[in-house]
Amino acid sequence: MTLRRITLIGGPLLLLGGGLVALGWAALAPMTPLAPSAREVVYVIPKGTAAQSAGGEIPSGLPSEIHLRLGVRDILVLRNDDEQAQQFGPVQLTPGQTYRLAFDQPGVLQLACSFHQGIGFVIFVDPPPSRGWERLQWRLGLVRE
Repeated sequence: MTLRRITLIGGPLLLLGGGLVALGWAALAPMTPLAPSAREVVYVIPKGTAAQSAGGEIPSGLPSEIHLRLGVRDILVLRNDDEQAQQFGPVQLTPGQTYRLAFDQPGVLQLACSFHQGIGFVIFVDPPPSRGWERLQWRLGLVRE
């Protein structure tokens, strides 16, 4: 075999092997803890929310549920930009106040809130991605974000 033929065959095989090693690492490597600021999901209550709620409207732009994932996005930051105090479960947010809720266990939390009257608010906290295919999908999802 000539050197040129070895290079033509060996180069793509080397690239393929390197790609498979990288995918294996992404699927099986432990998750490194992220900085707290990188794990935050910010939920802003916009100005005018209390007025919309008082008028019987469901404020636009405020979801009725949030999905979090332990070790990835597991800190919910609530910020009240409205002129009125807002109730979010057991937390009373005065105008301009920010409150952080850190989660350390998976589960579903249903809360009453002043801006979703009668509907409530649901927080889904999923476990961290498990080793293997789920973790690989999660890591590849981060690449696309």
